[in-house]
Amino acid sequence: MDNILIVDSVTKEYPGRVAVDSVSFSVKKGSIHGFLGPNGAGKSTTMRMIAGLLPPTSGTITLFGEIVFPEKRHLKNQIGLLPENAPLYPDMTVEDYLTFVGKLHHMKNIPSRMDEVISGLNLQDVRKRIIGNLSKGYKQRVGLAQAIFYNAPFLILDEPTNGLDPQSVVELREFIKGLAKEKTILFSSHILSEVEQICDHITIIHQGKIRASGNLGEIHRKFRQGLVLKLGLSPGEKLPDLSRFGHYEVGTTQHFTSEDQYHLSFESEHDFRPELVKYLVGQGILVHTVMVESPELEDIFLHMTETRA
Repeated sequence: MDNILIVDSVTKEYPGRVAVDSVSFSVKKGSIHGFLGPNGAGKSTTMRMIAGLLPPTSGTITLFGEIVFPEKRHLKNQIGLLPENAPLYPDMTVEDYLTFVGKLHHMKNIPSRMDEVISGLNLQDVRKRIIGNLSKGYKQRVGLAQAIFYNAPFLILDEPTNGLDPQSVVELREFIKGLAKEKTILFSSHILSEVEQICDHITIIHQGKIRASGNLGEIHRKFRQGLVLKLGLSPGEKLPDLSRFGHYEVGTTQHFTSEDQYHLSFESEHDFRPELVKYLVGQGILVHTVMVESPELEDIFLHMTETRA
């Protein structure tokens, strides 16, 4: 099964408004799929429907080949959910809470799984402490612990690094990457640089509609208007006229000890780097760097989520 999750023309209506409007996208097995959108875009509503907590008004959501309904309780064991506000019981200890989660999912190996998850998320020092007394960062780790505790093959992680210090963010990011070796993850974050580091596919939702969905590299290429190059020449080397390759503009120029870097934007989308290098070398110019520059995910996100009628 290539696509573990298929969201097909899903709409969610409330009195007086449409929160999600004919949304369609899919998530491939073994991927970390970024699900992005500004506040009020319909992202949380969509994730709640995928998790089986909320029924769609129309359309279908298929997970592991089976249509998702809130009534299908057995599917709950296949989904690990960390919502934006982690579902914690502040009067319980970390161990008692995870034991409770394990019993809800009829687990038989709770003690061994407890040690595994506690160790993986560095919760050893707080495993016997009351959750309500923990820092925000530790509470977030406990929230992730409950999502993965019963070994669901599909995870929905909404802002999993929220409230963590920079070192913990790096540790948790690597932990999530490790999870993807055995699980499929729908990952939401407002930190777009984090999404670029951890996700291989993304879907962008805005005003209840899908604005873009697919492989991150493909979306970068589709968004790019023309060919944008970073060209590094020997220090002091003059940039020749390159109009033979079409209309172009010279952006920022940076001078380093090793090279002078020129940022060039060509109207043509054709990748003519081999011809460009051959031409420059023929002019006696030593080329140090010639790289295609992709737009930042932040640029793509802002472009896709501009207010539209």
